[in-house]
Amino acid sequence: MIYKLLILSTLSIAMIQFTHADFIEDSRAEVNFKNYYFDQDQEPTDKDSTVWGQGIELMYESGYTEGKVGLGLDASAAIGIRLDGSKDKAKNSLMFPLDDDGGPTGYWTRAYPTLKVKYSKSELKVGELRPKLPILSRSFARLIESSYMGTQLTSKEIKGLNLTAGYVTEAIPRASRDKSELSIKGATQSSDGFLFAGADWKPTKDLTLQYYVGELDDFYVQQFLGAKHKFNITENQSLNTDLRLFDTQATGANERGEKGYGTKVSNQTASIDFKYKIKNHQFQFGAQKIGSDGDFLHMNQSGLGNGADGTFIYLPTNRLLQNFTNAGEKSTWYGYRYDFTDQYLKGLNVSFLKVQGRDFGKCGCATESEIDYTLRYKVPQGKLKNLGFTAQYGKFKKSTGTEQEQTRIYLTYSLPLF
Repeated sequence: MIYKLLILSTLSIAMIQFTHADFIEDSRAEVNFKNYYFDQDQEPTDKDSTVWGQGIELMYESGYTEGKVGLGLDASAAIGIRLDGSKDKAKNSLMFPLDDDGGPTGYWTRAYPTLKVKYSKSELKVGELRPKLPILSRSFARLIESSYMGTQLTSKEIKGLNLTAGYVTEAIPRASRDKSELSIKGATQSSDGFLFAGADWKPTKDLTLQYYVGELDDFYVQQFLGAKHKFNITENQSLNTDLRLFDTQATGANERGEKGYGTKVSNQTASIDFKYKIKNHQFQFGAQKIGSDGDFLHMNQSGLGNGADGTFIYLPTNRLLQNFTNAGEKSTWYGYRYDFTDQYLKGLNVSFLKVQGRDFGKCGCATESEIDYTLRYKVPQGKLKNLGFTAQYGKFKKSTGTEQEQTRIYLTYSLPLF
């Protein structure tokens, strides 16, 4: 309720300020289209799925009113449409909300505003948030992006230092017509909110150091420490290093073992990823270790229903089908990407990445692997600029006998309105 009152109050103020040139002249709007085909086969369980859908999202961002304190208003409106996919074929795709009979809905809509206030180089947002943080990420893997409801403050007052803090109370899942409360995988109870803060510091132009901490009330406290470095070997060669460390521990009802709050959280995770680039070529390799006390944990509303399944985690092993986050699991990966730069193929790239996990499960001897292939093309210029095509294929195998294959094909187009 407090967010609605704040937004309505600011809307009234913003309407008075509409005559200010910056509010109008600095505003922008675009419509994003995403036509998506999804096919999945899984053995031995029957979780096959074949669906086709269309997502359309209008994004509006205003400028700010004049003065030391500027007011603005952003808004989004989206519709997801099921073009194909029966009840049996769509239920495991996590693509569409499900109706009362368990079948996929024909379409769903949603629309949310965001109030924003700016002073100097600091900005406060209240309403729909689209963060991309190590401890709070969104999913882009279906028709419509997920987001959150809450408050977020960002500040860039100090050169090279970006500060972020906020409080999230609800999630807006990628395949739901409704907002969802917050929770973790395996839990049926929800949290009152997620409080977070962090910093990104660039001591040099090629080095970024990160620290973030977040608490999901009654579930866990998570700390993240990261470092990104780019080493320019020659004009056409570079080595990018990405180190990520997580520590996640139980708190509140989860720590006390109360019913419905899931398995007690306790995990440390470390990963390091390298990308070596030479001209049009990129070679990728790395390793990851999940602590043996428990699976890697992140915010996940799957146990609450209402289409709330599906999240993104800030780990290099977050792949098409699996994420390699079992307790005790050790993973390694290697991959290759080629970017075409000649006149007729500019904007096209092809890549593959293979991940292998081992030493997890009750016996400490389970293994799993996944290989993903991706082809992407985006028209770089001309009348069809902003038209993109992506085709992805992934295959996953586990020593317990599980096998999965998944194909994703989608067309995207961004149409600027003003």
